[in-house]
Amino acid sequence: MKQKWIALALCAAMTLSLGACAPSVRTDPNAGADAPPASTSADNNTTDNEYAPFADLFGLTAEQREEDFAYFEQTLRDSYPCWGLLERNGVDYDSILANYREMVSQSDNDFELFVAVNSALFRLGMEGHLSMLQPEWYTEFRETLTGLPEDYQRTHWRDALNTPASVENYPKLLEASNALEGDAGGFSEDFDAGGNTENVTTLIVDEGRIAYLRIASFDTSNFDEEHSQIQAFLDQVHNYEHLIVDITQNDGGSDEYWMAAIVAPLASHTLSSTNYALVRNSENTAPYLAEAFPADDLHPIDELPDLPRLEPRDRELATHFLENTLEVEPTGGGFAGKIWLLVDEYVYSSSEAFTVFCKDTGFATIVGSPTGGDGIGIDPVFLVLPNSGLIVRYSALFGLNPDGSSNEEFGTTPDLLSPAGEPPLVTALRAIRES
Repeated sequence: MKQKWIALALCAAMTLSLGACAPSVRTDPNAGADAPPASTSADNNTTDNEYAPFADLFGLTAEQREEDFAYFEQTLRDSYPCWGLLERNGVDYDSILANYREMVSQSDNDFELFVAVNSALFRLGMEGHLSMLQPEWYTEFRETLTGLPEDYQRTHWRDALNTPASVENYPKLLEASNALEGDAGGFSEDFDAGGNTENVTTLIVDEGRIAYLRIASFDTSNFDEEHSQIQAFLDQVHNYEHLIVDITQNDGGSDEYWMAAIVAPLASHTLSSTNYALVRNSENTAPYLAEAFPADDLHPIDELPDLPRLEPRDRELATHFLENTLEVEPTGGGFAGKIWLLVDEYVYSSSEAFTVFCKDTGFATIVGSPTGGDGIGIDPVFLVLPNSGLIVRYSALFGLNPDGSSNEEFGTTPDLLSPAGEPPLVTALRAIRES
């Protein structure tokens, strides 16, 4: 059965933002697995003074804080599909989790539960969208899910965000985080500094011959206006010999963006891309998968065909696999010229999904450096801590490249690799000149 794997608008695009947020809770990203937790004891005066006003932030007992961390750890161990990748990266996740478990057990402060979980996730490496739902994003996530069309139901995702403890405690957490932000270094300003406010850039490189379209994000918050802008440009250049589509540094958003705004108007016939993904159908993950996929799409792992580069550990962790097809039908007259897609290591999530689609279908020639990956999947699912309502996100699917290698680990290799230090645009223009 054909099924669209659609990344929820904004969710995937938050990955770098969430990573930038981690230092706000005093995590040292350079600390080894054996380093002491960020805050553990009553004689740590700096931390006590900093977090003391928020000790009773959620109104939890010591037993409830420990119960939350234990639930977080066990559910992650049962559900997260990327442990093999962490092992290959040399991440000592047992020591990391033990350090922050101890931190929680020694703490008498609710805010330090947030610190412990957030810091543990940051040090685990955040592979496969593994991250805390940060307080500054909570309201926007809820509003996005509430505004989804009726034919794109995400009831379990919405219900998780509306867990009573989350609804009550995330505003408190936001207030506490804002109070601490000045002392933490202002991570929001650091992330946004120097950013380009224009999401869509169009340019005629060579009149009648070469056109250039850059899309910085597949965030759909301004999609109608941007779609119209892109369509007008594509109509203008539909007879050109070459179209360069630049998604370098685009870290995701929604698959619907690139499907509707780029592929559908440029395709001359129906295009489809089929991929495998490994699944750990745990108690936490199963309800999300049941909502996103028909039951017969989920196959026992022992039926997975032999794939030459599939890591034994990745297969060992999986209980099932999915084989689904993403299909796009044309909406215009197509583009008769050659399409070039520019990518780099920052291409991730739904922008990676676009790259995978181009690679599988031949829709475009890919130019640049290997991508960031994790483009074969569905919306990251939620793990909600029962007492505090803190929410953790992770990819439920472990996407595989055609040879069985991990898409999260290796991303997509371009058809035309840029030499070290050379921008993909330069590589593409040289290839066009020499063609």
